[in-house]
Amino acid sequence: MKTRSSIRTDVNNLYRRKVNSWLTAHVKDKQDPPKEFPLALFLGGPTNDDELVEDKDAFLRFCKSWHEPLIAGHVEYVQKTFKGLGTVEVPFQLIFDRPREVAKWAGNLIEYNSAIERLDVIAKELPNLVDSALNVISSISNLEVNDFERFVEVCKWLLDHKQSNSLIRSIPVRGVDTRWFEINRHLLIDFLRDSLELSPVRKDLIQLGLIPPPRLISLRILDHVLRGKVGGMSYLASSKADLEKLNLKPHRVIFMDNIPTALSIPDMPGTVIVLATNEILTEACSISWIANARCQYFGSIELNSFARLHNLRLYLPGIESVLMDEKTLLDNRDLWTFDDVGTFSGQLNALNEKEAWFYKSLLLGNYGQGVKLDQERLPLDIVLKALGAKELDTPPESLT
Repeated sequence: MKTRSSIRTDVNNLYRRKVNSWLTAHVKDKQDPPKEFPLALFLGGPTNDDELVEDKDAFLRFCKSWHEPLIAGHVEYVQKTFKGLGTVEVPFQLIFDRPREVAKWAGNLIEYNSAIERLDVIAKELPNLVDSALNVISSISNLEVNDFERFVEVCKWLLDHKQSNSLIRSIPVRGVDTRWFEINRHLLIDFLRDSLELSPVRKDLIQLGLIPPPRLISLRILDHVLRGKVGGMSYLASSKADLEKLNLKPHRVIFMDNIPTALSIPDMPGTVIVLATNEILTEACSISWIANARCQYFGSIELNSFARLHNLRLYLPGIESVLMDEKTLLDNRDLWTFDDVGTFSGQLNALNEKEAWFYKSLLLGNYGQGVKLDQERLPLDIVLKALGAKELDTPPESLT
C-alpha cells in the first residue's frame, strides 16, 4: 500500500522521465494536455481478503489518508467487501489529468510553468530554435525574468550579426555587460550551437563572432633610448599587437611578479621589465622582440612562482631564474612568511635540475610548511646586485 509520502518517489521519477516529452507536445504538437493523459499511478491497496493481511488498522489508515484533499490530481476508488470490515472504498489509483498536476506533486510546478511560458516566447521570437531550447530548457527555466528577456534579445542579435567581431560592450541590449555574458556564456553557446554550427567542445566567445577585450601587458622600460621610442614613458600597458609594433629590441627582458619592485629598479641599459601575470604569459612570450632578448625571471620563492617559471620556459627555453634558490631563502630567514597557498603540486618538467630540487624541497615542507619569501620583502640592494643594477641613490628618473 502506497502512502502519500511513498508515492512521491514514483511521481518524481515520472516527472523527470516525461517532462521533456510533455513540453515538446505543448510547443511543437500544440497538445495540451498531451495525448497520454490522463495518467494513473496504482496505489497498491488490497482488493480481496487474502491481500488484506493481518494489519487491518494500517489498511484503514491508508484508506482514510487517500480520502483527504489532495494538492493535485484525484483518486479513483473501488468498492470492496472484506470480512469483518464490510464494504470499503479502496483507493485504487492516483489520476493526473494534466502535466501541471504531476509537476505540482513533484515540487516543480514553478519550473514547469516557467518552461511552458519561455518555450512559448522562443517559439514566437526564435521559432527555428525550439529544439535547441528543449535541450537546455532546465537552464532557461531557471533564469530570472529580466535575464531571460536579455537572453532572447542577445540570441537574436548574435544570429543577425554573425562574425561581427564586436566586443560584448557593443551588443545593444540593456543590462548586458561582461559579467552577465560570462555568467550566461555556456548557456548561450549550448543554445546556439546547432544554429551557428559551433564546435561541440569549444566554449569561447570567438566562435560567437565576438572578440574579447585585449589583455594588457605591463612594461617598465629601464633604458632612456628605448623610452624615446614610446614618448619617454617608463611604465605602460598595452595589447600584444601594439607592443609588437613598437619593436623595442632590448638586450634583456626581466619578468617580475611584483609591481612595487619593478617600479623601484633604476635605469639599466637595454633592459625592459615585463609584469608576469599568469593571464599574459603566452602572449608576452610570443612578442618577437621579447622572445629574441636574453630573458630572466625573478619571482618570489614560493610554489606558484616555480610553476610560473616552468610555464615561461615552455615558451622561452633559455630563460634564467634570478634569486630563486636555497641560499637566498636561508640567508633571509627573518623575512619568511608561512602562507604559501600555491595550488600546483605536480611535475614541473621545464625546471632545470637545481630548480627542480629546490621546488621539491619547498613542496615537501623541508624548510617548514608553507614557507614563502615574497619578492617585495627581499632587500632592494640584494635585488639590484643580482640584476647587475647600480646602487639606488636617487628615485628612478621617470618616477620622480
